[in-house]
Order: sequence, then structure tokens, then C-alpha cells
Amino acid sequence: MTRETLPSLSALPAWLVPSVYLNWSADWLAESVAIATRSPEHRLPGGPDGPQRGDVVVTVLGDAGVVAAVELMGSSDGESWVSDDLFGPDRPIVWADLFDGADTYTGSSGWLPPDHARLVLDGVAEQFKGGPVHTLDPGDCGAGATAPDVHALRILGHRAVTGWSMRREERCATCERFVDVHRMRAHDDGAVRLGTTTAGGRTLEQLVRDVHLLCEQCHDLLHAHTVASQRARMRPQCPGCGARGKTKRIVWGMTFQDDVMNAEPDVVYGGFEVPVPTPEWYCTDCHANFASSVIASRALTPAEKGGAGAVAITGALSVVPDLPEDEPAA
Repeated sequence: MTRETLPSLSALPAWLVPSVYLNWSADWLAESVAIATRSPEHRLPGGPDGPQRGDVVVTVLGDAGVVAAVELMGSSDGESWVSDDLFGPDRPIVWADLFDGADTYTGSSGWLPPDHARLVLDGVAEQFKGGPVHTLDPGDCGAGATAPDVHALRILGHRAVTGWSMRREERCATCERFVDVHRMRAHDDGAVRLGTTTAGGRTLEQLVRDVHLLCEQCHDLLHAHTVASQRARMRPQCPGCGARGKTKRIVWGMTFQDDVMNAEPDVVYGGFEVPVPTPEWYCTDCHANFASSVIASRALTPAEKGGAGAVAITGALSVVPDLPEDEPAA
């Protein structure tokens, strides 16, 4: 969108300024994903007392407040309203920077007074043109979680950071496995580079570019953790239920005393007789037993007209029936 899309309203008479409804969503993660993916799961306020055609809805997310969307209410589809225009900021826009006194509306939803409605729309236009005034505290993702504001900004700014539109599943920035965006963690890589858990003099745009979306397993491996937790994370994913970090290694052909089993809590005893094929792992969630070996081959065959053509990789995962419930020892 062009920078002239949101003109200054300061010179307009009050009756020309549209009514503005503040939609401060408590579910910041679901809303940011819905807006970034252009999903119908994005919730607009409804009802006879809510916004009507021609009104403007400003959706704000997070603790400090990130302006996620500015929408002009359009036609009605039954009880659901749809917007004619969706403004998802290409640049970070922070609610508290829009006008003096904006903090009094933090976390609330409802109609804004006409004078504040004018200031909000002007503030959005100014920040879109010139960038945000302040930065945000990113939080410490090693000790807890990245601040919701920064996490939401990273999702909303996905196109600016990666160059393509966000999908419901995205690649983890480290293992490159596709993961549901709702389950991804925001990791502040700039904090590692700069040795700080604060903004560290970074602008809000720099902070967003320093944040990467990772799967839970990769994020855990980037921070302090125990040997046991890393070992659990590195074990194969259960092909039955898809759980990670829930598998135990199966030991066959010998028996153990209780004290030995207690010393190895992530090992189960499969039995004295070893089956063929031999399952190596036991899932504590769905009780499936499986082997971790995946046979993959990639062969080059002559193409029809010179050169070589690649045959697609194929694989087979060996899964055997469950162990008897009384066999594995927890």
C-alpha cells in the first residue's frame, strides 16, 4: 500500500472523521497469526452495538500494544461483518506512541472519543511514514518467553523479514521443519549476538529482524538445559501420534534389577526374546513401538534426452505392534 493511503485528518472537520472502535484482543497469538495469514479466524467485533458499515476498527495486540490491523467495516454477511480494507502494517506501529494518553486505553475495547479517534488515525499514518518512536523490551526468551509484543510483531512482519506471505505452517529457522505457527517460539538472536536481554539500543525494526521463529525443540536447544532434556529432544518423533521428547529406548534380551531401572528412567525393558524386526523406541504417550531406521535412496537414471534425471527420495519406517502393556517398565 502507498503512504498516502492514510492521510492526515487534522485539517478535516469532525463530522468527516469516521467512528473508531478499539479492538484490543486478549488472544494475541491467534489474532496475529490470523491477520498475517489473512485467515477468516480473525475476529471482528459484532452485534448491534458494535461497528457498522463505514466505521473503522483498530485491532491491537500484546501487552504494550501492537497495531495489527486498521479495517474499514464493509458489508455484512449475516451476523458477521467483513472489512473492505485490511491494513497490516509493513512497519511496526506501537499503540502507546500514537498520542498522549493512549496508555489509559491499554487492554480495553470500545468506541474512542472523536478527538482521540482523530489522533489514533493520524498517529497510525505518521508511524507508517516515519517509523515507530520508541522500541520495546523483547523479554528474555532463554529464561521464559519473548515478550508477546515482539512475538506478534515478528509474525505480522513476516513478509518484510522473509520476503513472502505467512502460511499456517512455516519452516523452523534452524531445523527447517514445517511447524504450525501457533506452536513456534520467538527467539531473539540479537540478544545472543549483543550479550543482552534488553533492546540493547536496537530500534523496533532491528529488533523484529533479530527475532526468528523456531520450533519448540530447537528453541529449547538454544538455551540452558539438562542432559536429560536434550537427550529426550534428540530422540525420534513417534510415527503414531507425532509426539517428540516422549520416547524411551527399548532394551532387549536381558533383565534389570529395580535399582538399575531407576538409574535409567528413560529406558524400558522389552523382554528376553528379541523380535524381528526389532523396535528400538517406546512412546509413553500412545504406547507405540517403532524402529528409527528410515531407508532412503536417491538414484540417478538417464534422462530420455541426455543428462540425468533424479528419482524422488523414498523411505519406509518400520513400525511393529505395541509391546504388551505389562512388559515395559516405566
